Amino acid sequence: MSALEWLVIIELVVLVALVLFSGAGWFIARNDPDDPIVLFCRTFWNEFLHPPATGGRASGSAMGKVAPVRRHEDASSAPRVLGRNKKDEASFYGRVEPGADGMIHTANLNVVVLPDSEKDEVLGRTSDGIELMVTGAAEDGASNKAVIQLVSKALGVKPYQVTLTKGHYQSRKTVSVTGMDQEQLDDKLESIG
Repeated sequence: MSALEWLVIIELVVLVALVLFSGAGWFIARNDPDDPIVLFCRTFWNEFLHPPATGGRASGSAMGKVAPVRRHEDASSAPRVLGRNKKDEASFYGRVEPGADGMIHTANLNVVVLPDSEKDEVLGRTSDGIELMVTGAAEDGASNKAVIQLVSKALGVKPYQVTLTKGHYQSRKTVSVTGMDQEQLDDKLESIG
């Protein structure tokens, strides 16, 4: 077989694969238009076909283009302008927004855990952190998930912003809170009381 025949065979295989993947994508989008894969593909192709204008001599063709995003009936029907909704995109993908100085801050918090309790609950502040009650045992690590959930709820942040850094199998733990500096953390702790 010649190189030209091989090239035609490869093109046909790629074409068949594209048709199969397009059909699967259409089926997924029809059942769930807010599926993360569908949203990614839609955003990718909208940005690829209509890239935002950058630089000095921007053509007006890409400026103000509206992405054709299908919404559920109960969602807002306002059009989304490409490149203008960074905050929603960051929260959707689990990114933490930088502070006013452009840096992503992290603060540390000491946590005292009272394991084998009746319920998961924040008891209050200690001299250097907070005290929690959890139903799991501290030694086997069963309480760590509850600690992250309780700290995130008490501070008003998302659970992915709280990371257990020390004391995985002990009752004294340290967590880091991303997206919050130490001063902001101290202010939040004042409200816990």
